[in-house]
Amino acid sequence: MCCPELAGRAPGREHRRRVVRLVRAALVLPALLALQPAAPALAALPASLQLVSQNALGNRGMNAALTLADKCAYVGSRADAAPAVVDVANPAAPRVVGQLSAHPGSTPRELRAIPSQREVAVMFYSLNGGPNIFDFYRWESDCHSPALVGHYDFGKRSPHEFFLWEDPQHPSRVLLFVAMFGSSGPALDVLDVSNVAQPALIGAWSVPSGYGSPTLHSVALSADGRTAYLSLWTGGLVMADASEFTAGTSGATLRALTPAAGRYRTPPGNVHSAVPVPRQTKVITTDERYPAPYGQGCPSGTAHVVDVSNAANAQPVGTIAVPENTPGTCSALASDTWTSHNPTLTAHLALVSWYSAGLQVFALDDPANPERLAEYRAAGAQPIVRDVQLGTTDTMTWSYPVIAHGYIYVVDINQGLLVLRYHGAHEDEISGLPFAEGNSNVTDNLLPPSPSPSSTALPRATRSPAPGPKSPISRALLAVILAIVLAAVVLAIAVARRRRPGPLA
Repeated sequence: MCCPELAGRAPGREHRRRVVRLVRAALVLPALLALQPAAPALAALPASLQLVSQNALGNRGMNAALTLADKCAYVGSRADAAPAVVDVANPAAPRVVGQLSAHPGSTPRELRAIPSQREVAVMFYSLNGGPNIFDFYRWESDCHSPALVGHYDFGKRSPHEFFLWEDPQHPSRVLLFVAMFGSSGPALDVLDVSNVAQPALIGAWSVPSGYGSPTLHSVALSADGRTAYLSLWTGGLVMADASEFTAGTSGATLRALTPAAGRYRTPPGNVHSAVPVPRQTKVITTDERYPAPYGQGCPSGTAHVVDVSNAANAQPVGTIAVPENTPGTCSALASDTWTSHNPTLTAHLALVSWYSAGLQVFALDDPANPERLAEYRAAGAQPIVRDVQLGTTDTMTWSYPVIAHGYIYVVDINQGLLVLRYHGAHEDEISGLPFAEGNSNVTDNLLPPSPSPSSTALPRATRSPAPGPKSPISRALLAVILAIVLAAVVLAIAVARRRRPGPLA
């Protein structure tokens, strides 16, 4: 029976008081509920990455490295597909306009632009009998269709990654520091590609004995070219003096600055890459771990902040991780790839591709406690070909992020080319940055100013609020409506009871 406190009572002053109290309660209770703090959204982060556009590149899958120059993006492949040429003059609507040459049996795994020379370098290594080779392209006015103008052949030795260093004083002078990961012979080859029609090997370097690993996975240089940061995989992080190469000294080689006892290591993981933080004596290292049986698996590889102010004794400062890197969560998701990969940095932000966890943004204000600010996990495309080593998640964000005129470009193995906007702490370091990437020291303007307002503002179709609780205004409005309805119900019941001759048996 509804409202037992009214049953069997004759209308009167006491009855009216009870009705008034009930009406007040009906009005006050929803109002109090409206003032309660909303439950936080699951895994809410203090900043956001918003999708501006996505081009799935024909759902081909197996996408690899990314580079930008002029109004074009060039996207490599983990298989032996030809690199795609994408027009990004309007970042809100990238469109595939062509492709570069392919080499059957080889993967065009790494690409870099030389924007000052209107050139692109494409590195292939053999997957199934194809060549180990660099192709070099140049264009005069249209980056859509650059001409193939040069090659460099490594023979049977396979290159793996490379860093492009452009001389800040003489931009036409360009060197490639090529990590020969897993190849016999020297761990590092250095090419002079100032004339891409006639690239030349100018020197090499082998890992000194005693470092525990003769392999070099990747290399980065300081902007001035004096210091090389060498990622020796399980051998750890080693710094070296690279000034003989960058100064053009005859017979140049690297001179190790970090003794074996002073290198930074992450047992049982590895140092996949090491990128210096601008204007700081720190680097961000990543630890790439594939799921079993193809790699070490859980716990998946995190990233790290490392103090390199003393090159002879690098010291870890802080750890960068995503929720899936915790051992309990990781073991439940062991079949997918929850590992860090490639970082691009500003003075206070680390943008890190993280395979199944997408693109992650971290604040470096407190290096000992990096804060996870934002993430974007791409989905929507169902690729024709997947990499069986990497698991089944739709998201597989892989390339070094590229910052260009306030936009963030990144390639996902499954989802293709993504264009994002960051909103949050230190947003000005991205919105005001003409260009940055983690695998070169190129800082020139690679894209022209946005041609129209549609390129500078988020398009309506992709603009959406971050998930989370409703706004206080909408909550209050709902509470008022609820209060009025409840009050009306109580009054209706009271009037009906007053008109009845007596309580029902």
